[in-house]
Amino acid sequence: MIKVVLCDDHVIFRQGLLKLLQTAEDITVAGESGEGHRILSLIEKEKPDVAILDISIPGSNGFEILNEIQGRGLKTKVIFLTMHNDQPTVKTAIQSNASGYVLKDDAFEDLLYAIRAVASGGKFISPSLSAEFFKAKPTTEFKNHNLTEREREILRLIALGLTNKKIAVKLYISVKTVETHRTNILQKLNIHSTADLVRNAIKMGLLEP
Repeated sequence: MIKVVLCDDHVIFRQGLLKLLQTAEDITVAGESGEGHRILSLIEKEKPDVAILDISIPGSNGFEILNEIQGRGLKTKVIFLTMHNDQPTVKTAIQSNASGYVLKDDAFEDLLYAIRAVASGGKFISPSLSAEFFKAKPTTEFKNHNLTEREREILRLIALGLTNKKIAVKLYISVKTVETHRTNILQKLNIHSTADLVRNAIKMGLLEP
């Protein structure tokens, strides 16, 4: 039996998906929530095989939850179930070692296949996503940025889902210094959100292996 937990802040969608999952004989739903911090507690308590997460979640985004799962040494695999089909978000998910990426527009059968594949140690990406998502190169527009090497490194870590505190520990600097760098990055790139930071990091090629 594959044990899963589900996190999505849209109640009607979450409850509908819960009922659909309960029809699968080889899947059991150990819990569900619409809030990031609660789903982390649930994952630690239930130790499910698979966590199905939306990327945009109140209290914490899906990438941060994935980073926490990995940082705490939990074996739960993550499948992102989302409306985000843009290239930067998909590439960030792959670079962050998500085990699955399923679009909400896809058939329910695709999610079932993803759960079974991931629980068996495999990977699953929605077939509706073009292979071009994984071939992007830095564009000229983003080659001419004026970030310092330290700012580039901090931007990369932000894009990977690390909190300011974890970035500070990793780079042996203060949280205040990280916050200052983050503010400078936002100003230099003329952007205003973490999502925009992630998109810029990918376009700059900062998440390339």
